[in-house]
Amino acid sequence: MKTKLRVAMAGAGFASGLHLAGWKRLNTADVVAICDPDEEKAAARAREFGIPQVFGDADAMLAAVRPDAIDIVAPMATHVPLCLLAVERGVDILCQKPLAPSLAEAEALARALDGRARLMVHENWRFRAQYRHVKGWLDAGELGEPISCALQVRASGLLENYQGVRPQLVRQPFCAELSRFMIGEVLIHHLDVLRWLLGPLRVVAALIGKACPAVRGEDHGVILLEGRRCWAALDGNYVAPGAAPTPSDRFELTGTRGVALFEGNTVRMRGARDESITLDLAAGYGDSYAASIAHFADALTSGAAFETDVQDNLHTLALVENAYAVARSLH
Repeated sequence: MKTKLRVAMAGAGFASGLHLAGWKRLNTADVVAICDPDEEKAAARAREFGIPQVFGDADAMLAAVRPDAIDIVAPMATHVPLCLLAVERGVDILCQKPLAPSLAEAEALARALDGRARLMVHENWRFRAQYRHVKGWLDAGELGEPISCALQVRASGLLENYQGVRPQLVRQPFCAELSRFMIGEVLIHHLDVLRWLLGPLRVVAALIGKACPAVRGEDHGVILLEGRRCWAALDGNYVAPGAAPTPSDRFELTGTRGVALFEGNTVRMRGARDESITLDLAAGYGDSYAASIAHFADALTSGAAFETDVQDNLHTLALVENAYAVARSLH
């Protein structure tokens, strides 16, 4: 019988529950330890998911447990130090996005790997069902060559609700302190999706703004991108009155043979062939996390390449950096 992967987790905050639920779906891996500077939080997750060992320190956890892999779900400022701890011990890494606070730090981390460990960035958006369907239609040639694409993200989570609270900051309090929010924390997902679907892109124009006094970073922004023979407009806003507190995407891709549209719970294709697929996005919210985790585990076992390996993710981080640079230049 093949031995299961032994996985350790660093971080016990909001996203850890989604990651742990994803690991629970696999019969090829076990999460054997979890750490967090707040050991009570780690202990609570351990009780919830049946994890046998709890630590307050990642180095101590890695030394004691000697796992095959570590899943890093801790705050972004800790990503590089935690990855380097794992690299020193030859432990393979799944790390939440953003990989690092800056492109330069991510590039330095990529060089430090030096064949001693494998690193996949947990970029789950491209694993979402609607975008997997669009990718399948593109790869099958049913949409033809992409011409234009528009991706819109809307939420009201940074507006005060009737209780006087901002739901986004209840759900993820750390967002208040981010100096880069809309592009660096939110639209980074969508930049990755657009790259994956359309190929290499460059930033042509970008604008950012801030309306919410409770956050440091920008809360709305727009980016115009250009590909080899296509363009894409990416527009995000977390202070949109009337939108749901949690974000929703609207996506439209026009190709030479057809159009793909995602809105609400439906993804559809119109053109030479029509197809419409209804999704239960609320019930399946954790599916993209689980799919990304399953891909990581499968690739570790088989030796296959990661879809979102560190080199691939550097291209997404470069678009983030370029978008901020262009936005600054236009102000």
